[in-house]
Amino acid sequence: MLFMLSRYLHLNSERRTSISMLFVDDEPSIRLTLPLILEEQGFQVRVADSIPSALQQVSSHKFDVLLSDLNISAPRDGFVVVKAARAANPLCIAILLTGYPDFDSAVEGINCGIDGYLVKPTDIEKLLMTLQQKLAARMLGKP
Repeated sequence: MLFMLSRYLHLNSERRTSISMLFVDDEPSIRLTLPLILEEQGFQVRVADSIPSALQQVSSHKFDVLLSDLNISAPRDGFVVVKAARAANPLCIAILLTGYPDFDSAVEGINCGIDGYLVKPTDIEKLLMTLQQKLAARMLGKP
């Protein structure tokens, strides 16, 4: 697995820039900083600040990755975006971020089939490693 992951990490920039991501968060400071970091890593990032904005993006684009806050305007409404993104692209990698982790939302995430559940403030290296591992697994045809 490490060999395959290292192969993914060394893919040329043309291949890596083809990875489209929707980032959804209601916090302006996170929307200004995190997408820049992700773009530096080769992701094509679109940003949404609300559920309606995210659903509009999902209806008009097929994303490879969804990175969403869990609680955007209401508790656990991030799952609405996860379900819509997966309906549009069943192979979409879905990772939720939350500043308020709890057992019930983690279980709901498992039942919803999310690929990751990270606590804010998120360690950028951990987020990038999670993304790389999930993308490498998808390239190998693993869930």
